[in-house]
Amino acid sequence: MNSKTLLTLGLCALAASVFAGCSTQKTRTGRNNSVLGGLAVVNTGSYMPPGANTIHIDGTQFDGRVNPSGDEIKLFWGAITYTDY
Repeated sequence: MNSKTLLTLGLCALAASVFAGCSTQKTRTGRNNSVLGGLAVVNTGSYMPPGANTIHIDGTQFDGRVNPSGDEIKLFWGAITYTDY
């Protein structure tokens, strides 16, 4: 295969993974937005405790917020979790 064909296939694969990997689900407690199969997940109104196998960043202590929103952001398939509750 020549380099133009490989470049075209690579760009098509990259575009497919970026534009086709988003999903939004409405749950009982709020919304769950996922990008690229879990690379970044945003849960609104979650209030669920983070798992034991994650680096947890507590937004109420980190930002000094008084009234939490209940949002949870997971990055890199749950390796890093930011919670605001």
